[in-house]
Amino acid sequence: MPSPSPVIVANLRRLREVRGYSLSALAERAAISKSTLSQLEAGKGNPTIETLWTLANTLGVAFSELLAEGEEGMTVSEPGGGSVQLVVRGQQSPRVDVYLMHLAPGELKTSRAHPRGVREHVMVVEGTLRVGTGHALAVCRPGEGHAFAADVEHRYEALLDTTRIVVSIVYPHDEVAQ
Repeated sequence: MPSPSPVIVANLRRLREVRGYSLSALAERAAISKSTLSQLEAGKGNPTIETLWTLANTLGVAFSELLAEGEEGMTVSEPGGGSVQLVVRGQQSPRVDVYLMHLAPGELKTSRAHPRGVREHVMVVEGTLRVGTGHALAVCRPGEGHAFAADVEHRYEALLDTTRIVVSIVYPHDEVAQ
């Protein structure tokens, strides 16, 4: 079983400690088990992308804060074929982070709400994607995109084929801790 990157382990521990959370407190706030969080900080286990994104949201930081070491980004992959690669880590306000996301055929990812005011802009590179929030879902094909408020639960669903998308996440001015 693959282990989490040492970069993710170090960033998670550092961000948790900076915010003054114990393992128990962060696990409770993120609605994940303390043992899962403990294993992750010990560099064991295989956290899902959703788990990492939930932790970032709970800590009040951009997802890229878990993936980045300095200016360098990384890719987080899952056994089913899905992955998220940090392409651009924004450095100005408003902050914009850009990711390349791969979804396996039929894969559905549901994301919890991001911090207040966060928006996502999605552009399909390959495949067909159903994306958005609640009843405001859009079906996009290569070259098509969709933008939506990401401060509510939202989803990405690869319809039939492997789907590659570019996701830009725009954080409001000074809303994300650096």
